[in-house]
Amino acid sequence: MRPLAESRAAAQRLIKALPWPLPNNEARRADAVLAGLRASGLLDNNVQGSSPAVAAAARDGLTSLAHLLDEAAPGHGAGRLLLLLLAEREAFLPHPVPDEHQIRARDAAAALLHLALWHTDDPFRLLAASMRVHAKEAHNHNSTGRA
Repeated sequence: MRPLAESRAAAQRLIKALPWPLPNNEARRADAVLAGLRASGLLDNNVQGSSPAVAAAARDGLTSLAHLLDEAAPGHGAGRLLLLLLAEREAFLPHPVPDEHQIRARDAAAALLHLALWHTDDPFRLLAASMRVHAKEAHNHNSTGRA
């Protein structure tokens, strides 16, 4: 388990490393997201497309994005991330209106889920796993007071 500050930093590096907009071509998009995971430190540079390793990195990326959103709303980062993803998919504007920081986190999460389609049978199970990890890590942080 990585400290929350380290997880948030990884999420920030991931967001900065992803090109915006992402390429429309599926293969180029996947390559861009893999490069972003490597640049963020969430995926080891030595991994050459191993599906379990990429799926784990995508899960860790989603967890890190939820931790990042917790900064603005402690204890609500995972819920906010899910709401932002749902709002994008169903084309509605959530309340409160997301700021640019939240939109970038949402776009990174959507890119990770899209990549997960290539590396796991059930991206929603991967998303649920990331939310469980987030809850456990946030709980441990609140219990121990560590960052």
